[in-house]
Amino acid sequence: MSGVNINKTFRIKFEKAGVAKYISHLDLQRVFSRSLTRSGIELMYSEGFNPRPKISFVSAISLGVESLCELADIKIAENLTETQVFEKIKNVFPQGINIREVYEPKTDFKNIDRTKYNIFITADGFAVEDFNKLFEGDIWFEKKPGTTANLKDYICEIAISGEPRENKLIQAVVKTNPELYLNPENIIKIISVKYTIDDYSIQKVEIYDKNNRIFR
Repeated sequence: MSGVNINKTFRIKFEKAGVAKYISHLDLQRVFSRSLTRSGIELMYSEGFNPRPKISFVSAISLGVESLCELADIKIAENLTETQVFEKIKNVFPQGINIREVYEPKTDFKNIDRTKYNIFITADGFAVEDFNKLFEGDIWFEKKPGTTANLKDYICEIAISGEPRENKLIQAVVKTNPELYLNPENIIKIISVKYTIDDYSIQKVEIYDKNNRIFR
């Protein structure tokens, strides 16, 4: 029917991996704007002197952190299905931005409660039993200048694996909601107080809601 205003929202789940993990959040916005325009999809734009595509992202991750579960919401002005949007955008992004899924969102980003991370770490003399002792009881850290918090309040699950003399894998589910938000770098900082860290990398694996279901 002609003359009908169409305003549909789709959520894009994508990987930010490899060289793309060094793309800043601001540059990521530009990448999405250019790539979606290239796809030919008719996007909705903001009003004013400098109209921009209506694209919103989940909270920014630190530069250098790889993610398997980034989310972006887009508003479009044409009547497309989830499959049609996926087919149009799957090959228009640069290397490292890999589109995993397109769907109509179930809830707002503000309802995200926790996030799962893999932390790969090499530390001199650091063993699994050391980790277990280090993360027993209360662990106080400086959340921001002049303010301390107990790490236990921010960690939902945490475990470590790895043989002696091998790199260790820490799997952690941490709070990432508006009231409690933990940057996984704080786990590294706790370990570095007692052990010399030779190398580490962080991978964002999945996002969950308050019922511990994958966020949609």
